[in-house]
Amino acid sequence: VAKMMRLENWGNSRLDAVVWNQTLWKNSLYKNWKDDAGLKPYVAVNGQFRPKTTIKEGKWYRFRFVLAAIEQRVEVRVDPNAKNQARCEFQLLAKDGVYLNEAPRPIEDIFLVSGSRADVAIRCVCQPSFMFPWATTRPCESHLTYTAIWQPMGLGDTGLAVTVEETTDRMLTLVTESSVAPTPTMDPEIEPFAVRRPCYLADLTKVTVAKENTHSVDLPQLYPMMIKVDGKGYVWGHEQPPALAEIPVGQIQEWHVTGIRYHPLHVHVNPYQITSIYNDPYYHIGDWHDTFFPTGTGFATIRFNIDTFTGKMITHCHLLEHEDNGMMGWFKITGKEGTTWAGAKTYDPTCYNEAFPGAVAPKKPVVWR
Repeated sequence: VAKMMRLENWGNSRLDAVVWNQTLWKNSLYKNWKDDAGLKPYVAVNGQFRPKTTIKEGKWYRFRFVLAAIEQRVEVRVDPNAKNQARCEFQLLAKDGVYLNEAPRPIEDIFLVSGSRADVAIRCVCQPSFMFPWATTRPCESHLTYTAIWQPMGLGDTGLAVTVEETTDRMLTLVTESSVAPTPTMDPEIEPFAVRRPCYLADLTKVTVAKENTHSVDLPQLYPMMIKVDGKGYVWGHEQPPALAEIPVGQIQEWHVTGIRYHPLHVHVNPYQITSIYNDPYYHIGDWHDTFFPTGTGFATIRFNIDTFTGKMITHCHLLEHEDNGMMGWFKITGKEGTTWAGAKTYDPTCYNEAFPGAVAPKKPVVWR
């Protein structure tokens, strides 16, 4: 069973537009000035504030979380302080529309930034209540909370970002019902799996990249807002700037990116694979993304398969304010339209370039005699 969860950040001004004039300017020491100024975020789910959705106890549900916001990042988790709630498991399946190399991956928190997506399998089971530990009440509830964090600036490449606002609140309630009591029917565990991939998603972690296809890409912390490639960059203002670089179609690019602790990196046309990152709980080596915002470091290495299409490839910070202030650029993809990377099947013999040929037959287990 699949459920779509579209998350939106609402500033408090969307809920109450008059408090700025009525309260803030009358008392600058008012304790809720951030709330009244519209800086405190609220999260709506599919257009609803703190909605409830019903699931069956012990059954796996696939939730797709999409953060439709213009700034901030959101961390989603089960409320650790709520009493009498269901015990829920999170198993990560895919990010930004691409399955993990090996899925599922158990997680406790879902990290989202503007425009990012996560497909998560969720299964909940009712537990004995806090007040009556010898009894289990059904239906039960589990509260998903969000922590919205606004960190518009950072401190160099240290991975430290100044938090202007951080808000934790209830986002969604999962009402867990059971048709069979006292012991519900449990879906089996999700067996580890890997999917057959198109060749433009062939694993790049072990590829040797040509020196001329290796670049440093920096998203500076301070104005002027721009993207720099190999030390050079342009502010994208009213006129289109020159290309940041020319890159050939049908080859692998490697970018050493910095500044991504406070600027989520978004790239159009070609997804990228993380090939080096330091100790991040959510972004792992091998994961594919089109929007990337590490939780605790400001640098990483990513690789692209520049596949099929020539022309312009846009990249920009996925915080709207930064993008609108010029942190956007484009790469000119050169060569013959339709060219694909010749090495794809060397690194992934099962990948395909045409229509999906069907799943690969599972390997038979080894029998020891």
